[in-house]
Amino acid sequence: MRLLTVGLVLTITLAAFSALAVETILPIISDELGGVALYGWVFSAFFLGSLAAVIVGGGIADEHGTLLPYAIGLSLFALGLAITGAAPAMAVIVAGRLVQGIGSGAIIASTYASIARGYAENDRPRIFAIISTAWVVPSIVGPAAAAFIATTFSWRLVFAGLLPFALVAAALAVPALRALGRPAHAGQPASRRDAVLVAVGAGVLLAGLSASTAALAVALIAGGVAVAIPALRRVTPAGTLTARSGLGAAVLVRGLLTFAFFGTEAFLPLMLREARGISPTLAGIVLTTGAVSWTAGS
Repeated sequence: MRLLTVGLVLTITLAAFSALAVETILPIISDELGGVALYGWVFSAFFLGSLAAVIVGGGIADEHGTLLPYAIGLSLFALGLAITGAAPAMAVIVAGRLVQGIGSGAIIASTYASIARGYAENDRPRIFAIISTAWVVPSIVGPAAAAFIATTFSWRLVFAGLLPFALVAAALAVPALRALGRPAHAGQPASRRDAVLVAVGAGVLLAGLSASTAALAVALIAGGVAVAIPALRRVTPAGTLTARSGLGAAVLVRGLLTFAFFGTEAFLPLMLREARGISPTLAGIVLTTGAVSWTAGS
């Protein structure tokens, strides 16, 4: 299982470098490409794509094994990096991040399923802790390195520089995942249609929050809620939306904490530069402290 562990850690390391790099240099990208109104969508597109892909990827892992969702996910993640790095406009950045998010969700689903299938129950907490350490080097090096490359050369090189790591991660992880084979008994997969409906509904709701007129905002928000909430009830444990004691409340709390953490962190570099005049490198150090403490807690 050592090769599997190394491959999964390297894959999560790649995702961590990308996440911290985007947060650090997005103000620079926004300056060059314009489209600051789409700033938040760069992150929303990623998480909406990831939300749907985690559920869909988990179902594929249950039915066909973990290699297929991993291979699809890593390929899409690399494609998203290439699209983002070559983007001529902010809207294309959003599209690239959506593709990256879909790839990231599939990778996460494959990683969790691989841990469940490849390690003894007593070893799983240790493996989860080891995978959390994949954020250590990116959190220490990533923001400062991304800021230096973007300000000294070009922000496009940040994305291009991550592509070779996808090949290395695949070379290590794919043989180990192939050795796991297909599951003996397929689990009960969540509805892939519902997963997509949750993401689409949430996207429509978010569009409503930034609509140009009150009537359009109300229509989009109402439509997004109508699409997302019923589907969300079907893909989450019973009692999640009502914070029922037990698994439902745990899932809801994790969702709220994730929203609060990443929703705030996404705009920190922009706020620090616009409101405080702080350089991208120093803003990146702020992200480093959060990522390091997150890893320590894990």
